[in-house]
Amino acid sequence: MRTVAGPGIGGGSDLCRRWAYTWAGKVRWKGRRAEAAGQQKQVRAAGLEADVSHPNGIELTSPKGEQRGFVEPKLRDGRPVLEDLWVMQGSLCDLKCKHCYTASSPSNDTLQQIRFNELRPHLDDARAFGVQKIYFTGGEVFVNEDVLRGRAATNEDFLASLEYALSIAPTEILTNGRRYIRNHYDALAGLFRQHGDRLRLRITLESFLPAEHDAIRGKGTFAQTVETVGQLSAMGWVPIINAERPFLGVLTDEEIRNGFVELFEKQGVKVEINLIENILEMGHQLVRLGENGGAPSPEVFITTNCFQTLNKPAETLMCHYSRCVQKLGGRIRFYPCPVIYNEERFDLGGTLEESFRRVYLGHKNCYDYCMKGAGATCRTQPLASSDRSVVPQA
Repeated sequence: MRTVAGPGIGGGSDLCRRWAYTWAGKVRWKGRRAEAAGQQKQVRAAGLEADVSHPNGIELTSPKGEQRGFVEPKLRDGRPVLEDLWVMQGSLCDLKCKHCYTASSPSNDTLQQIRFNELRPHLDDARAFGVQKIYFTGGEVFVNEDVLRGRAATNEDFLASLEYALSIAPTEILTNGRRYIRNHYDALAGLFRQHGDRLRLRITLESFLPAEHDAIRGKGTFAQTVETVGQLSAMGWVPIINAERPFLGVLTDEEIRNGFVELFEKQGVKVEINLIENILEMGHQLVRLGENGGAPSPEVFITTNCFQTLNKPAETLMCHYSRCVQKLGGRIRFYPCPVIYNEERFDLGGTLEESFRRVYLGHKNCYDYCMKGAGATCRTQPLASSDRSVVPQA
């Protein structure tokens, strides 16, 4: 192994080479490269270095003969360690948002519901590997088939998984904040009294303008979600408002922050603002592109040059420090991150320990989400602010 994978762009595209980087960036890269070299030695010592041929058939060489970039798992003292565990609770959702990359809807069960007895041993494994934060996402985590069809008021399997996760690490729930979370207020309030800010709630608003949000998520959803945020604030939470920058036009961070803060100030509600930098051309968003006469962007072949050129070292990508658990075809499977799902080329195995292996950056989302522009992460990283109405990140 020569260097920790520095992805670059090849396969007919010189985009990576056209990206300029500053002298300061070069200096930062040298420091990171030295740090990466230490990681490489640990990878070899742990016996985690991959074979030349990828087990899942990803092309490792571009038509120009350039090597595909890859990312090694994070190690400490020669042993894999986990920072973030993502649990994709299922793709069932009470909404059918026009941009949803998992194509979640009331009828999509591709990502199947994960029962507590199925998840518990993997949460125990996450504890053993030092997990620092657990995220639950969907779909909509507060619904399952019984809840959605009116046969049950609450998603008891999810609540059991949530309670157990909180005994292991700080935990965050991603939700649309609409009607079904309200059925779970009593359980959430009990967990909040026990764990405080160890339990966070991240709620999506596509815009601080009702018409813009409702155009994506459905008529009336803006008012419902804003009402929920106020109710959660009254219970003691500081909700995290999640928005996607591409849907907010060319607004600056300050304009976006102020727009959301002013919306909730009227209710005396404090919030944090989390921005997602890039969106994914998958699921409903792909359909939306076609309906509007558009087409997906060309797939970028990431090679071993681009980490340096784009100043995005391997250790900054989610596949270095996180793993995502999904249930597909009745089986629990591990994937590198939550922006890749249900694609066998990126299936890392059925256990967390098995998943700690080299990840080749061969999915379209690797560039589109993580490498393009400023790059995006699924981690919560609230916008910094001096405004007292926004609570800064702890």
